[in-house]
Amino acid sequence: MNVPLEESVTLSAKYPSVIDRYFTRRYIQREGKNDTCLLYHSNKICLVTVAKSHAIFEKGSPIRKVNYKVGEKLDRSDNKVLGKKKHGGQYVDEHSILCIVECEDDSVYNIRAGVKGKLIEVNENLIENPQLLFNKAETDGYVAVVLQKLGVECNMSNSVSREEYDKNIEQ
Repeated sequence: MNVPLEESVTLSAKYPSVIDRYFTRRYIQREGKNDTCLLYHSNKICLVTVAKSHAIFEKGSPIRKVNYKVGEKLDRSDNKVLGKKKHGGQYVDEHSILCIVECEDDSVYNIRAGVKGKLIEVNENLIENPQLLFNKAETDGYVAVVLQKLGVECNMSNSVSREEYDKNIEQ
């Protein structure tokens, strides 16, 4: 069934996306336009994505590579979790580097977690198709999934709401 474009636009305005319905967006603004968007779910899962004000989007240079090897001995893509309690997941904090993004113009960006918890998954699709980060940052182009510790209230003091973020980037 093909839906005409006008009707498709009307439907998307009428019905919010899955991200809008089930996640709370929070933004961390950092120096150098290295901004992060955190999508919090009520079950303590947090999707880490790149914010629309990030320098990657501003420059518009194609992404050459997304590298989860962030240290000499630390490769986030080697993260393996097992079982209900997610044993084996790497612990990250707000400042932990999740991946390194290299662009065609030789610019390099460290994408940070922005949230404290256990790294559950990295988006290995970005290794094969790094443009997902640029084209579909909040859906197929997420960077990683972090599980916050259950029973602990999430600390949102280092981030701003979508409304505050939109005001800040307009200035």
